[in-house]
Amino acid sequence: MTIPPEVNPIPALPKIEVLSDGNRFRIDWDYEEAPESRVLLNDQYLEGYIAGVITTLDIPNSNISCATARTGTIRGLPQSVALKLAELLTGVLHPAVTEEHRRMEYEANLPHIRAARAAAAKSNEH
Repeated sequence: MTIPPEVNPIPALPKIEVLSDGNRFRIDWDYEEAPESRVLLNDQYLEGYIAGVITTLDIPNSNISCATARTGTIRGLPQSVALKLAELLTGVLHPAVTEEHRRMEYEANLPHIRAARAAAAKSNEH
């Protein structure tokens, strides 16, 4: 049996920043390296959601450097569009990572997992 590692008490939420880029704005987002961030890898729902939001906000392809669930940079946006995109990304990425963190925390605290972890620690003492 593989024993899940203990989970950090705070989820590693993606960083989402809106930055001034002259008279236009740029939005950058990036995942944090943590086990719960794996949920952002290859998630077709999140990828489709982000693509749909970009289309709905009429963001031209020429402004997009990268736009995945894990990381992205979009330049040349009006402030209102950048802020709306940040709000929508926060609303979908943070809950996904938070829920995965909650699931991992629950799994790591199951009685048989705690017992196995304690037994492994005890055997490492000798």
